[in-house]
Amino acid sequence: MKIRIPLLPSRRLPALALSLLAVLAPWDAPEAAEPGIQVQTRLDDRKLNGWWTEVDEPRATILMLHGTMAHANMEIMATLAEVFAEYGIGSLRVSLSLGFDDRYGMLDCGVVHRHRHGDAVEELAAWFRWLEGRERRDIVLLGHSRGTNQVARYAAASDLPAPTGLVLVAPGIRDADGLAAGYAERGGPALAPLLERAAGRVESGRGDEVLGSVPYLHCDDAQATAASFLSYYGDDPEFDTLALAAGTGLPVLIFAGSEDPLSRGVDKAVVEYQGGAPMDFVEIDGADHFFRDLYAYDLVEAVEAWLAGLDSP
Repeated sequence: MKIRIPLLPSRRLPALALSLLAVLAPWDAPEAAEPGIQVQTRLDDRKLNGWWTEVDEPRATILMLHGTMAHANMEIMATLAEVFAEYGIGSLRVSLSLGFDDRYGMLDCGVVHRHRHGDAVEELAAWFRWLEGRERRDIVLLGHSRGTNQVARYAAASDLPAPTGLVLVAPGIRDADGLAAGYAERGGPALAPLLERAAGRVESGRGDEVLGSVPYLHCDDAQATAASFLSYYGDDPEFDTLALAAGTGLPVLIFAGSEDPLSRGVDKAVVEYQGGAPMDFVEIDGADHFFRDLYAYDLVEAVEAWLAGLDSP
């Protein structure tokens, strides 16, 4: 079902599209203020960082996850936390450790990349436990960009506490051919031989070995382990974010901006999942990948109306 939510008179909320997920670089994504208070939890030997924005008598709590190699205080995350609070919605926005203790800010391309795409599930579970320890039960997972697939993976795991629903902001559709073509355009080695080499090392128990200098995520030249590279670029059916989200049976709200080049053509792709799952989707006219300024209000107003619908009998 496609939803249309009344906004302020100067705003429009037409149809939706979803974005291509592969190498989603947080280009042109400036730092923002840090609303809320910093909190931490632990997972194994790492401190995980989050920012907690509490409100009185919250109608819901949103657990928010950023995109590729980004962090909890990138502009879209911090802005949404502020606007959610204005609408009586609490939030916890978190930074993935990406393999590092007490991580802040964008992850530098110059480090050795050992993190894996699927590591996010265990970290989200740690934050879910943190929220439950504060008696938060009505928890909605929100992911931006690559984070949409990671929150969907969490929700699809049968052995973890289930969220109330999923909000996917600028998610993507896996396109293996497009991924390979885009990788080739970066001027480095072809993707297929690298994947074969990475898979061979992982299968032989050498996944922690560094492949060498390769294009990797939004880095033109990076040192990444075989296991890390394979986790982001391998042929994994769970990269189908829409299928994962639909399979959870949870209510799902999907956003894209009309000016986001990564969102073209996804309106058609999402339709096939709507017959068997409670999925709503919205395109915000004029917004780009980061839903800046008043577009954040459009997004939050849509979430507020969606939450009200979940509460209705």
